[in-house]
Amino acid sequence: MTKYVVHKAVVAGLIFFIAAIFQTDILYGQRVSIDAETGGAWYSRNDVRIPNDGGTRFNMINLIGNDIEPYLRIRLNVTLGERHTIRALYAPIRSSDSGFFAEDIIFENSTYEAVTAIDGTYQFNTYRLTYRYTFYDRFGWTLGAGAAALIRDAKVQLVQNNISEENTDVGFVPLLHFYAERRIYSDLSAIFDVEGLASVQGRAVDASIQLNYRINNNLNLLIGYRLLEGGADVEEVYNFSWINFASATLRIHL
Repeated sequence: MTKYVVHKAVVAGLIFFIAAIFQTDILYGQRVSIDAETGGAWYSRNDVRIPNDGGTRFNMINLIGNDIEPYLRIRLNVTLGERHTIRALYAPIRSSDSGFFAEDIIFENSTYEAVTAIDGTYQFNTYRLTYRYTFYDRFGWTLGAGAAALIRDAKVQLVQNNISEENTDVGFVPLLHFYAERRIYSDLSAIFDVEGLASVQGRAVDASIQLNYRINNNLNLLIGYRLLEGGADVEEVYNFSWINFASATLRIHL
């Protein structure tokens, strides 16, 4: 499956999904909103070894740095009736900078020299579709659970002088989903939202805790913290990262 085919399939699927939502007449109690999330992102961990057997393990943060960088995530939320929620998310991540290592490293098919500048690029773009069923909504608590389908578009690239190697990975990852919201006041609530799954090959976790303030009937402001953690330990690739996000989200009700 090529990256071009995956991108076309994702875009076509999202267009079909959005068109179906706005054109169907059989979905009772439909509510639609768009989340625009931004803020600052920084790395706590980004360890890489490619290939896993024969490559050199190194810290990608030595190249891309650990400065706080702006980011953007866009999500479409659709609630059907009182208990069913569908979400479509686009979450791009890309960091590039230069640095060096104290020792020679082997990456893909090349050896990169120590104490010589290396340009590094780390990319982890994700497309995600989530379904949630709200199983409890009483006494100020809303609880829900479901599952998500994630498509990742990942890349690690190193460039030094005339040497340029990259490893790309486009693949599908299933996730479990849990949601909890506690109403504090009529217009203020606290939200915990997590999607993740672990196996012997690796894990993936996207979790956030936010304060949700209703500005008016059409706008909400959410402020909080998000982490994106996980990676893979397979024959071709070893890569585990931890990315932190200080987030502010504007939710627009359509």
